[in-house]
Amino acid sequence: MKYLFTFFFLIFSHQVFTKYVVSVERVNQGDPLFNSQDGKQDFSYNYNPAYVPLYSSGKLVWDALLVRSQESDGSEYGVKPSQITFSASKKQIISLDDIKFEDITNGSVVLKPEGSAESFGVEDPRLAYNKNNKLYYLLYSAVETLSDGAPLSRLSLATSPTPHTASSWIRKGPLFPSLGWSKSGALLIRDEAPHYLFFGDSHSVNGLQLAITDDLKTFQLQDGVWLPMRESNFDSKLVEAGPPPLQLSDGNYLFIYNSAKEHPSTKPNYSSYYQPGFVILDKDDPTKILQRSDTPIMSPKLGWEIGEKPWLGLTPNVVFIEGMKPLGNDKFLIFYGGADSVVGTAEITVKIE
Repeated sequence: MKYLFTFFFLIFSHQVFTKYVVSVERVNQGDPLFNSQDGKQDFSYNYNPAYVPLYSSGKLVWDALLVRSQESDGSEYGVKPSQITFSASKKQIISLDDIKFEDITNGSVVLKPEGSAESFGVEDPRLAYNKNNKLYYLLYSAVETLSDGAPLSRLSLATSPTPHTASSWIRKGPLFPSLGWSKSGALLIRDEAPHYLFFGDSHSVNGLQLAITDDLKTFQLQDGVWLPMRESNFDSKLVEAGPPPLQLSDGNYLFIYNSAKEHPSTKPNYSSYYQPGFVILDKDDPTKILQRSDTPIMSPKLGWEIGEKPWLGLTPNVVFIEGMKPLGNDKFLIFYGGADSVVGTAEITVKIE
C-alpha cells in the first residue's frame, strides 16, 4: 500500500507542479520594422507578419516574413484592400542586435486579392513548412465585401515551394466552405499524421476551433470550442490564433494566441485592447491543454503599439503576434503587429519548473 501511495503521489505531483513560466523582452523598442514614415516603404501600413524559414539543401539559410500590407485611402482610418508582401533578412538571424529586413515596396507583393471572394483583401498570414514535401502552407483570410458593405472572412489555404515568388503560390480555396465565417489558422505539421489546425477569432463561436487532417488537403472540423474566451479576463472579448505551435525542450508545444478585452478607444466605433496569451499543448496529443496563462504575456506600451502620434495608429492599443522563430534553449523570436500599422520584435523565454 505504501508503494501504491508513492506511485500516485509522483503522478499527482508531476501534474500539479510542472509549471511553464513565459517571459517576453522587446527587441526593437525604438523604431519599428517597416516604418512607413521613413519614406522607404510603398505601403502606409505593414503589420501582422508570419515568419518564413528559407532553406537550401535542407539547411536554414535565411529568415523572411510574409506581411499584411495596406495603403491608406487618404482618410484617418480608411484603407484599401490588404495584400500579402514578402521581405527577407538576406541572412539567418542569429544576433538579436542585428534584425534587418528588406523594405516593403510594390514589388514585394506575393499575394494580391483575386475575384469577389477577396474583394476586401487577403489578410493575416500564418505559415507552416512541411519538410517532407518541402512546401510552404500559407493560411490566410480571404475577405469579401458583401452587398451591404460588411466583410465576410473565409479561412483559405495556398501552397508554394518558393514563397518569395508570387507566381509560385497556388490557391487551394476556403478550408471550411460550410462555415459562415472563418479566419486565422495556425497549422501544426508533425513528422507523421495527424496534423492539427487551430483557428478562429470568436466571431461566430465563443473561442478557437479545431480541425484535424491526415493529408493537409482535407480538414475535419471538430465539435465544440477548443479554446474559449474567459469572462472578466484579458481574453474576455476575443480569442484568435497566433503562430503555429512550436516544440519545447520537453517535447510539449508552446502556442501563442491573440486576445482582446473591452477598452475605451479614440477610434470611432471601436473598443478593444489586444494582448496575447499562451497555452502549453501536450506532445502526444496537441489538442490537450496542459497550462493556460492567467495574465497576458504582453500589453501595448510603446507609442507605435498604442498608436500615439507621430506614429500611425490604424487600430489603437494592439499587440498581435503571428510569427515565431525558434532560437533554441526554449527561446523564441516573435514578430508582431503594433497598432495594426507596424512590425515589432521580441524574445520569448520559457522556463519549465
